[in-house]
Amino acid sequence: MQAMTTMPFFYRFRDALATLPSILILAVLIFAGIQKAAKIEAHSDDSLVQIALMEPEPPAPPAPAPPTPTPPQVVKPLPVPLMQPIREPIREPIREPIRQPQQQQQTVSATPTTNSPSAEVAAPPASPKAVAAPAPIAPPAPEPAPPATKPNSASVEAGYVSKVRVHLNSIKRYPTGREASLQRPQGKVKVWFVLNRDGTLAEQGIEASSNSMLLDEAARKTINRATFSAFPESSWLGEATHRFSAELEFIPGAG
Repeated sequence: MQAMTTMPFFYRFRDALATLPSILILAVLIFAGIQKAAKIEAHSDDSLVQIALMEPEPPAPPAPAPPTPTPPQVVKPLPVPLMQPIREPIREPIREPIRQPQQQQQTVSATPTTNSPSAEVAAPPASPKAVAAPAPIAPPAPEPAPPATKPNSASVEAGYVSKVRVHLNSIKRYPTGREASLQRPQGKVKVWFVLNRDGTLAEQGIEASSNSMLLDEAARKTINRATFSAFPESSWLGEATHRFSAELEFIPGAG
C-alpha cells in the first residue's frame, strides 16, 4: 500500500526530477567559474616612471652676415673749361663812294601871259553835289493770263467708276424660276469686265463667286444688259481698254 502511494507522487513530478541533473551540472559550472575569476589578480608594474618638465632650448641666433665691402668712391675731376681763342674782328677797308657827275637839268620856265592866245582857260570843276536826272519809269508789264485749269484725271476716273457701279446695281435682277423660288439663295457676287474707250463691252467674268450658280448667272446677265458711256477725255490716257470690277448683292424679294 505504501508503494502504491509513493508512485503517484514521483510520477506526478517526473518532469522536474528529469531536469534536476541538468540544474546540478549548471550550478557546478557556475561555481567553478566564480572561483577561477576570483583567482585572477591584476598585474601591476612597480617601476617608477619619472617625468621631467624641461624647457626647450632657445634656437641658436643666426650667424651674422659678412659685411659687404663698400666700393671705393671715385672722385671725378671737374671738367676744365676749354679756352677758346679770342678772334679779332676783321676790319674791312673803307670804300669811298664814287661820285657821279650831276646832270644839269635845264628847266624852262614858261610863264603864260593873259594876252597870249595859246593860254588855256581852265574849266570850272564840276560840283560833287550835282543830282543826276531821274530815269523815266517804264510802265509795268501786263500780267500773263492764268493757264486754263485742267480737270484732275484721278477725280474724273473715280466719278466714272462710281456711275458704272450705280448703273449696274440699278439694273440687276434677282433670278427667277422654280429652282430660285425653292432655294431662295442670297449673297454677293464680285464681277470684272473690260470696256473699250467708246463704252462697249470687251470681256467679263466672275472674280469672287457667291457659291450659288443662280446668283453668278444673274450677275453675268446684269453685265450683258448694261449700257456704258464712253470714257472721259482726260481719263486713262494711253489706254485703249480698261478693266473694272463691281460687287452685286442679291437679296430675295429685293428685285
